[in-house]
Amino acid sequence: MISGNLQDRHTVHEAAVQNCKDVLGSLGMVWRQLHRDELQDSIRGVDLVVTVGGDGTLLQASHFLDSSIPVLGVNSDPTQMSEVEEKLEDFDATRSAGYLCAATKENFEHVLQEIQAQKRIPSHVHRISIRVNGSTLRSYALNDVLLAHPNPAAVTRCSLGICKANNSGFVSPVVHARSSGLRVCTGIGSTAAMQSAGGFVMSQLSKDLQYMVREPISPSVPNQQLMHNFVRADEVLRVKFSGRQGVLYVDGCHLHYKVGFDDVIEFSTQAPQLQLFLRNEAV
Repeated sequence: MISGNLQDRHTVHEAAVQNCKDVLGSLGMVWRQLHRDELQDSIRGVDLVVTVGGDGTLLQASHFLDSSIPVLGVNSDPTQMSEVEEKLEDFDATRSAGYLCAATKENFEHVLQEIQAQKRIPSHVHRISIRVNGSTLRSYALNDVLLAHPNPAAVTRCSLGICKANNSGFVSPVVHARSSGLRVCTGIGSTAAMQSAGGFVMSQLSKDLQYMVREPISPSVPNQQLMHNFVRADEVLRVKFSGRQGVLYVDGCHLHYKVGFDDVIEFSTQAPQLQLFLRNEAV
């Protein structure tokens, strides 16, 4: 039954892709189709990027975009609550939340026409810049970054504190943490895993970051409030990794970087903003 459902989902997705292609053609637009696994280099020379899928598809595309090209997400297969309730005893029928997607198959043409007429404009949302030992990683996180041991049952050890962006000294006490990991999110990403873990929902356009030490061991340590806090726009969260193995997971599990003992990782919003069409932002 589950395999049949997956086939149904694939059929729905392919129909949405074809619908978007038909709409682009009917509006006289010149377009090129790329699959997710074909993205290798920065996207250049286009006026608009349209992603068809879910939030994960848009997140992956965002890693290849600078601040010059806007992106519109189309949720190809939104969750149908009637189906979720009908299949509740068999399997989980929920799909991508499509939180980052401003359109669906049904309203794609209308949204695109609003964009053409400049009745809908993109928002400039902040992303996370990640520096490891002074070198900035190529990809910027739109949602969040998780620093953790590659084994989910292992302990993640690190020390963290907040610095001013233009100053190497700490402006907060340094916290030494043993936990299941450290998550850092943007305003856009605050409604994802951060909210699920008990974090605060932020404005989508916030210039700040939010971080949380996950499942800390001995949470009654001094400065416990610094286990979950904000990093302001003029600040940097500096982390010294104290384990032998660690991984930085950027916007999920597909994009990741290894870190090791004594590596210094810095998180800030000193990254190119992304032009993203959000829901209900017609002017």
